[in-house]
Amino acid sequence: MVSDAQDLAKLMANVSVAVSQEAGENDVLFGSVTAKDIAEAFEKQGYHVDRRNVQLPEPIMQLGEHKVPVGLHREVTIEIPVVVTREK
Repeated sequence: MVSDAQDLAKLMANVSVAVSQEAGENDVLFGSVTAKDIAEAFEKQGYHVDRRNVQLPEPIMQLGEHKVPVGLHREVTIEIPVVVTREK
């Protein structure tokens, strides 16, 4: 239901996701961060988000913060900050 999705959007308003990847000296990732990686990071925080709802236009290839749309319902989409850090 739309109201449930809107309530979830309010709960997730301050949520951000961190993903660590190996990267070169120029901050370009050796691999990429995909919708699956982001969905798994949500799971670690206790949120179930299907990877198909992570509306990533293309895999993330750079370190840094990226705004990623997440569809909670057909009519409810929120932008979540995804922080990609260098794997230690």
